[in-house]
Amino acid sequence: MNKIRAGLPIAFAALLLAACESTPVSKTEPPAPAPAPTPREAPPPARPQTPAPEPINEGMTVYELQDRLSALGYKPGTVDGVLGPRTVDALKKFQGDKNLPVTGTITAETIRALRVAKP
Repeated sequence: MNKIRAGLPIAFAALLLAACESTPVSKTEPPAPAPAPTPREAPPPARPQTPAPEPINEGMTVYELQDRLSALGYKPGTVDGVLGPRTVDALKKFQGDKNLPVTGTITAETIRALRVAKP
């Protein structure tokens, strides 16, 4: 039994050394060099570009419609965002005064006219 105890520290030391040898040590290895950039072909010359048309924002809420009609002197009723009969009548009057199709609906043509009209 004493022989087993005497050999135990030696066996433990041997296992410890074996473990240390199999573990890679990254501090002693130099970092891998970065790969050299591959030469690329020159991009084709840029085509002359025409300027993009400006985006057209044709949207208008009923609230904005009523506010604009009111500012122009038409009487759409209360500016509350509800497309009621008074708002439709004011819109038709505006469309008729500006020689637009009198539809009583908010069309792109009507919106453009509302935005450029002067009070």
